[in-house]
Amino acid sequence: MTRRGALRLTRAELRSAVGVLLVSREPPPAAPPAVGQPATVAANPAEGAEPLIAVWDDGSVTALHGHVDLGTGIRTALAQIVAEELDTTVDDVCMALGDTARAPNQGATIASASIQIHGEPLRRAAAQARAWLVANGGVAALQGRHIALRLDPQAPTKAPEAYRIVGSSTPRVDIPAKATGAAVFVHDQRVPGMLHGRVVRPPYAGVDVGEFVGNTLESVDEGSIAHIEGIRAVVVIRDFVGIVAEREEQAERAMRELKLVWKPWPGMPPLADLSQALRNNPSTRRVLVDQGDVDGAIAAAAQAMQREYVWPYQLHASIGPSCALADWHPDAMTVWTGSQNPHVLRADLARLTGLPDVAIDVIRMEASGCYGRNCADDVAADAALLSRAVRAPVRVQLTREQEHLWEPKGAAQLMQVGGGLDAQGGIAAYDFQTSYPSNGAPTLALLLTGTIAPDATAYEMGDRTAVPPYAVEHLRVVANDMPPILRASWLRGVSALPNSFAHESYVDELATAAGVDPVDFRLRHLKDQRAAELVAATAARAGWRAHTQPQQQAVEHPPAGDVLMKG
Repeated sequence: MTRRGALRLTRAELRSAVGVLLVSREPPPAAPPAVGQPATVAANPAEGAEPLIAVWDDGSVTALHGHVDLGTGIRTALAQIVAEELDTTVDDVCMALGDTARAPNQGATIASASIQIHGEPLRRAAAQARAWLVANGGVAALQGRHIALRLDPQAPTKAPEAYRIVGSSTPRVDIPAKATGAAVFVHDQRVPGMLHGRVVRPPYAGVDVGEFVGNTLESVDEGSIAHIEGIRAVVVIRDFVGIVAEREEQAERAMRELKLVWKPWPGMPPLADLSQALRNNPSTRRVLVDQGDVDGAIAAAAQAMQREYVWPYQLHASIGPSCALADWHPDAMTVWTGSQNPHVLRADLARLTGLPDVAIDVIRMEASGCYGRNCADDVAADAALLSRAVRAPVRVQLTREQEHLWEPKGAAQLMQVGGGLDAQGGIAAYDFQTSYPSNGAPTLALLLTGTIAPDATAYEMGDRTAVPPYAVEHLRVVANDMPPILRASWLRGVSALPNSFAHESYVDELATAAGVDPVDFRLRHLKDQRAAELVAATAARAGWRAHTQPQQQAVEHPPAGDVLMKG
């Protein structure tokens, strides 16, 4: 068995294969529910042990990991970790990422967890496999045998000073195929008998909360597309409307010509004044820090300073519209998708279709971007419903308009800071509150079909980096937890970037008011040694020039016709 032949083996097939050393682990118990956070999807015990490493008798290695490569290079990095501990080469390691019938359930690919958390069991499994091979004469000992080991979480690993692969520059293993056009993206996937699907979305684009969600479609005139050849089905489930055709252009045309009548809906909340919209959104106050006498210190400040920072809603704007392919059978389904949440998506598809989760094989493929979820999970659910309706494989691709209208946006955020300077030019007090509309964004088909209720859920998500890194005697930090205003999902760090932006902008303004260089001002208030070293090193590498006044200079625009650049 070679590594190329082993990549698509299911867990059951791996457990019965010969000529292999297999290191597996028992599925970890479900994480306890975190207060204020969405529930996680635990592994299903019915699937049995989760394979991590398969070393084959030809010296090749199959390594399995539940996360997916979103362009950050984890396929290469994880292969480096495995090759290092096995004392082999990266070329000998083939990574199987994300596929639910093969890879362990390690949750969504988020928060830098692929290496720092979920790289650890893979590393231990590789080290354990190497120890067995050294003790038993190498891969020759695997001929005709199946060696099954349970993961030892304490298996000894290499000392960092012995590394020869990890920490060195290794070419990305995925780049050659992408550069030559050999890579197969989910948009390129084709299977025999495949049909083409398109969906027609409701008029309430970008909203996923309210009684009208899933209850707005009044009628569908299927006769309006009777003249189009190749139509196999019009699928209507409450507010979910899809069309299946033999050819893609037929489905595309039918999507645009199908006549529907929608009931009136309340409309979107006014967002022209985003700051006010965030203030108006109902919220629950959650105090993170309250030390000293913040109000008294602000009242006594030599120079009080009140500021407000608004972070807008943002598009993920993937380079191509989302696409997926589903193949339904009476008791099973395969879905090819660009999701970054394969096991979470599998749970959603099980809920949507009524199939057991173990009967659904979610195969993760490269896509045109999916970080922040865009519509990758939505279109996979669309394909599942359409394939179930016609009992044939159906490929669905969204239009550019659907992608941008319906993708869960990066959430807006309002940061309000009160404080100021004391008589010595230090920070008198720091009163920070952040308001972040939740970003749960359930898979769209669950809402449109009425499978789940379109309820407004307020998660505790606005507190990341809400506590400033600077030492302040009088400090208060509050997170205003609130339900969504628009359909939203994460966009690089959830609430962390806006909060950090507000902190650093406010500190810049304090430094300017104090007449102190911004780097120097930060170093005066940073008690964390590593943070101070980071600021100092960054300033040095950037060629920072100390200053006590704003450096932006007014630029006079030259008269029309003047040359702007001289050779």
